[in-house]
Amino acid sequence: MIEEVRTAGTPGALLITDSAFFSGRKLLLSLIVSSVQRGENVHIFSFEFPAEEFLVGVPEGVVSRITLHDGFSDPLRWRSGTQSLTPRDFNAKTIRERVSQTPSPVTIVLDSLSWILSRCPLPSVCHTLRELSRPPINGGSHDLRILTLLHEDVHDPGAVRSLCALCDSVLHVTGGGDQIGVTVTQRKRSGKVVTSKEVFRVLEDFSIEITTDAESQPPSRTEVDPAVSLTFNLHLSESDRERRESATLPYTFSDTKKSSLLQSSSSSAKIFYDPDPGDDLDEEDPDDDLDV
Repeated sequence: MIEEVRTAGTPGALLITDSAFFSGRKLLLSLIVSSVQRGENVHIFSFEFPAEEFLVGVPEGVVSRITLHDGFSDPLRWRSGTQSLTPRDFNAKTIRERVSQTPSPVTIVLDSLSWILSRCPLPSVCHTLRELSRPPINGGSHDLRILTLLHEDVHDPGAVRSLCALCDSVLHVTGGGDQIGVTVTQRKRSGKVVTSKEVFRVLEDFSIEITTDAESQPPSRTEVDPAVSLTFNLHLSESDRERRESATLPYTFSDTKKSSLLQSSSSSAKIFYDPDPGDDLDEEDPDDDLDV
């Protein structure tokens, strides 16, 4: 599924969640390169890294087709004359104005959403992502995609769940290093949710190679006997099984009652009584077992 996401892209918003142990930046760059190769116009809003460092290692032919929007150099506008983005600029109207002159299709990259969340309230961030995912009211580009990165270990779990539920696709990075483990969750337009776990390697040209090593295989299941650690015996011996099979089940009809039920009905009602083995059938003194 990760190869399909990279090659064909996904509509709406795609969120990559990583942590301090497992970085998702290589995966983000791979998706950016793939978007450029598909002919999409990529706009990167860089808040966490300076523009000259964000695309280190990316081929020059790809970099020349990317538009960078600086949000790192002067986020508080302390220097006069700078065009650096500020946290106040993170809204759907400002972002759409910056990409409005670019023909469709357009891919907006937000790096990173963690930087924005540390300076903007969660409801405002969710509202902006929602507005960018929807077609603009006054026309404009309808074919717009969003790629964003979130460091989930620095945020409240509730905020992470809210953002994941808001996005159409979520790539949760669960492994790092040479081989990257990812849990892919996609929400289809029909409402169906598809999930898969994959392990892959990002190559030097930022393409991916799916690996099939033993670490990517699910652990084998071992059968566990639940009666091993019990203080009583749940197993039946042959004699126990024979006694169980020969025992008369409760509420079983006797032969007399069966034959009566099979006969044609009469006008008078009948009462059938099947005595239990311990019942007292002495008609002369039915209360002789009472201590009176």
